[in-house]
Amino acid sequence: MTTAILITRPDHDLITTYLYHWTIYVINEAARRGIKVLDLKKDKANYKIFKSYIKKHQPTLIFFNGHGSVDSIAGYNDEILIRFNYNEKLLAQKIVYARSCDAGGKLGLSCIKKGTLAFIGYRKKYSLGYTPFKVTKPLEDEVARLFLEPSNLIPTSLLKGNKIKDAYRKSQEAMLRNIRFMLSTRATSAQKDAVPYLWVNRKYQVVYGNEEAHI
Repeated sequence: MTTAILITRPDHDLITTYLYHWTIYVINEAARRGIKVLDLKKDKANYKIFKSYIKKHQPTLIFFNGHGSVDSIAGYNDEILIRFNYNEKLLAQKIVYARSCDAGGKLGLSCIKKGTLAFIGYRKKYSLGYTPFKVTKPLEDEVARLFLEPSNLIPTSLLKGNKIKDAYRKSQEAMLRNIRFMLSTRATSAQKDAVPYLWVNRKYQVVYGNEEAHI
């Protein structure tokens, strides 16, 4: 394996557009640390390219952005990249973070059984609050920031050499700080309204496998 991060970041609907743009912070962190980035952006986040990049480059860390289910993680136009009881072995000996709905349940556990080193994901829906009038400028959305900065902490912490358990802890702590802010008088009404959704993300964010692992 090489010290590289493979990122899928499709951009075909509102949610994937937000994930696509906010992942640039992860890409920049990797660049600062001289870590190779395999950026499967937009329509490159398809199964053929995904599979070939893993086999050719053997990245240490895989960061999925896209829709998910209990049985799958999808890429561009919801093309399935990883499917339960089908191709989890592609992720063997890899550290995986799936910013995808539901994939941290049955699928995440199956990945561990099939050899994935560690898996961080969400057992339930991954919620993303946003501001309707900011959808054309996702990086300026102060509601979305409360959701995406904590979730970005998983890959950025790993890129800094943190262990799985520490990356998970930092993300959990950041979500808790944001929830406290959202419940304060300093928060806007839109930020206050988004509290239940961030709370769900925190509750159902899970980690499996070797929590001492690091890149």
